[in-house]
Amino acid sequence: MKKVTAIIIAVILAFVIAMGDQIIKLSLSDNPLGIKNILSAIGMGDDGSVNIQNKPKIPLITEKKAEEVNLTYDERIKKGDYYFGKGFFTFASNEYVKAADLEPTRSTPYEKLMMTNFKLADYQKAKNNAEKVLEIEPGNSEAKYYQILLAIKLNDFTGAEQLTDALLASGVADVKLTYLKAILNIANSKHDDAKKLLNQIAADPTADDAMKGNIQKFLDAYQEFDFAKSAEDLYLSELLARAFNQTNENELAIYTLKNILRTRPDLRDSWIMLGYSYLNLNNYLFALTSFERAYELDSEWPATQYFLGITYAELTKYEDAIIYLNYALNNGFEPAMVVKQKLADLYLQTGKYAESVKIYEEVLAANKQDINSFVRPIWIYLEFLNEPDKAYKLGELAVMTFPNNAMAYNLLGWSQTGTKNYVEAEKNLKKAIATDPTLPAPYYNLGKLYENMKETDKALENYQKAYELDQNGSIGNLSAKRYNALLIQ
Repeated sequence: MKKVTAIIIAVILAFVIAMGDQIIKLSLSDNPLGIKNILSAIGMGDDGSVNIQNKPKIPLITEKKAEEVNLTYDERIKKGDYYFGKGFFTFASNEYVKAADLEPTRSTPYEKLMMTNFKLADYQKAKNNAEKVLEIEPGNSEAKYYQILLAIKLNDFTGAEQLTDALLASGVADVKLTYLKAILNIANSKHDDAKKLLNQIAADPTADDAMKGNIQKFLDAYQEFDFAKSAEDLYLSELLARAFNQTNENELAIYTLKNILRTRPDLRDSWIMLGYSYLNLNNYLFALTSFERAYELDSEWPATQYFLGITYAELTKYEDAIIYLNYALNNGFEPAMVVKQKLADLYLQTGKYAESVKIYEEVLAANKQDINSFVRPIWIYLEFLNEPDKAYKLGELAVMTFPNNAMAYNLLGWSQTGTKNYVEAEKNLKKAIATDPTLPAPYYNLGKLYENMKETDKALENYQKAYELDQNGSIGNLSAKRYNALLIQ
């Protein structure tokens, strides 16, 4: 399953959703239209990036070690916790299952499985494990709290509200629980109760900054509705759907937006927000249907075109993705660099290397604050277009722009390997290592350099070091493959 680029930006602009004269009875001058309005509405950052939930990570090294069959319960739990902390949730789950097999009457492995399966978005399994925890330990409030979260994820909002009320009635006083009660009140249109709870949490010293930030988004929605005194209730629903999007409460956003669209199926922005919610849940076919409906309502709106492009890319329909992203770019989508970056990636993915590197260089020209912007154009020039001199010029520019950066010297050395200037390449790769001995890339590139120079022992040494520094990453994976290939030559 393909990953969506997700860069979370903290600053989200204030805005007004475009609703049309029949819903919000304000003049156009009082309700300015603009792409940033809808981007903000669905939780995009000010740079146009999409805040989509990260998919579970898996290690890139897949070499299977001998089965560890004699580990104890505590060792299984510890090993599972290690994988969980690294974000390797499938591996963590396997360890917790083995721990549960060793000690089936203990609640701990089931509780950890509950949390792990929640991370994996396997909500039915998480629910089953929560029930198992409560079977062993009926008073476990964490399992009861997760039952509420899982009811929301499984679209059982009535059940979620009942579970929340029961847990609150039992005397559990927790700000996270109160927050769930507040957002469920919002979804059920109990707005006075919701505002009261939101303000209560905002004043609670135990609420962390992230929760207070989420609360403020809902309070802002209510305030914005109150300011538009002549607006209809449907406008409030759309404002609150926006807040659900911004706070990553995608299931509640979908529930709210479906209710809106049953009444007004002609609302372009609601279709876009609905599509975004599905996109955030990796439900690409439903997202596509929603964005297509928005496109039918307004085929010139660049935000719709952008999201159609993103969705087609996730569905591996790359040519369609390229078409719609170009539409968005030509129709003035801002920030344009976000579209260009995605287009460059798609051109690379489809083997259109000249088009790809051209756009990567445009992105680089506009964003020289990020050393990583140099990587792909250098790679394309070296690996696909056989133009090492152009790669070398970019390597020089990287060092000029970042004179104290290890990656810059790595890129320069890498490009010099391509021009067969091995003496200078070795010098700059070693300078990269001296600047940052923990960076795996220059060790890998030194390994390639020494391999080209037929200095096998040095190549093996550097591949091994790169692997040790990046065992679960792409550099480590490549290093392991080259190391093994070199050994059998």
